[in-house]
Amino acid sequence: MFSCRAAWQRCGPLARTAAYRLPRDVVQRRQMSSVPGGSGENIVYALLCGAAFVGGASYAYSTVSGDSARYNERVAEIQARPKTEWTPKPWPPKSKDQEEV
Repeated sequence: MFSCRAAWQRCGPLARTAAYRLPRDVVQRRQMSSVPGGSGENIVYALLCGAAFVGGASYAYSTVSGDSARYNERVAEIQARPKTEWTPKPWPPKSKDQEEV
């Protein structure tokens, strides 16, 4: 019992100071950069995403506006095709033996 108390009196203050100092010294803080937004990688990503969006939007607009004339020509061609009159098949269907006779 005496040896435990002696060890605690000798090592206790050292353990307390180490316990208080541990969270402040061990946790590394992130270095602040002088560029707003981080190290500049975010700006590069934003520029790439913005350029991809603008390119996609311009491609979609040119495709939709350029294909309207082609669409109208195709609709006119389909409507100009000759149409045959639809006639229903007779009911009940005949078997092959009845058709041959």
